[in-house]
Amino acid sequence: TPLYSSAASDVYKRQTLALAEVMRRVEHSKTHLINYEQLSTRERMTEILERMRNETFIEFSTLFNTEEGRMGVVVTFLAVLELLKDSLLEIVQSEEFGPIYIKGIEEIH
Repeated sequence: TPLYSSAASDVYKRQTLALAEVMRRVEHSKTHLINYEQLSTRERMTEILERMRNETFIEFSTLFNTEEGRMGVVVTFLAVLELLKDSLLEIVQSEEFGPIYIKGIEEIH
């Protein structure tokens, strides 16, 4: 038996494609000079949860700040994965290859 269901595999592929698109945009904005500052996955999780208090759906790509470079993309992606693991958000995509959104679990609102 496969380790992942077909639906889970499709979600994983779409998340990977979305992350690749964000990384591509980061590559195009390399000209920014940012002072190195330690980024915290826990702090990013808190930022996402706070944002979800005001917004029902958040487009996945808007979570990323390209000025933070690769480190910011990785920290944000890890924060989303941690929130998924903790069942604090869910990922929604209404059509194949459409935009990916995150949605807070109802107890947050």
